[in-house]
Amino acid sequence: MEDVTRNVRTYEHFCQVARTLERVGDRWSLLVIRDLLTGAKRFTDLMDRLGGITPKTLSQRLRELQDTGIITADREPGRREVWYQLTPAGADLGPIIDTLNWWGLRHAWRWPLPGEPLHAEHLLRSVTQAIDLATGDHEPARWHFRLDGADYLAESDGHHWSLAAKTPPAPADVTITATTQALTALVLYAGDLPARRQSQPRRVGDRLAEARRPSSRRVVSPRLEQGAHCRSGLLASTQRSSSATPRSG
Repeated sequence: MEDVTRNVRTYEHFCQVARTLERVGDRWSLLVIRDLLTGAKRFTDLMDRLGGITPKTLSQRLRELQDTGIITADREPGRREVWYQLTPAGADLGPIIDTLNWWGLRHAWRWPLPGEPLHAEHLLRSVTQAIDLATGDHEPARWHFRLDGADYLAESDGHHWSLAAKTPPAPADVTITATTQALTALVLYAGDLPARRQSQPRRVGDRLAEARRPSSRRVVSPRLEQGAHCRSGLLASTQRSSSATPRSG
């Protein structure tokens, strides 16, 4: 990766953490990287996810991240849209983003404020990570979420859960259609115990992990089904088809 040539704050001592922060430590930079981890995005896609950023600031951050070799811009002649995606060096920051998200779930958690933007992709990132790290649920699985008209794939290979902004390449075990608001209500607030009395990382993951423990051949838990039918527009879940067979990982 080339040396930074833009005017940035430097720490002026030998430390690779400091060197990294000189490249990605500006406000919004890590959040741009976070949103590109699930796939290539357009400028408008990033604006939609980065509540509070201005177009000028986003343009500046995108230029800076390109200059440092963290993202690339896909421009084609005759096409107005520019698609931004991570380079291999940018993708290497994925585990750092995951670690920051997990630290936040355990040490910086608070409930969403009234009117605070909450994007479906950010909710699903927390949910899938909580399932991955807090519940011990590592059965191979493929979940298709369709939230506010956008598609997301949460998938486990038997070892690790991942999230991508795309449709499943093969039939999903479960398909959930909902609004972000409805899924937020189910994941964060529904349950038998008062929400604020429960351990947050575990209870977030358990909201969806419990649906992985079906009775008979059903793949949707009774609580999930109850939520689907009791709250208008909450979600609609499919059942595994009779021809479906478990994957081996």
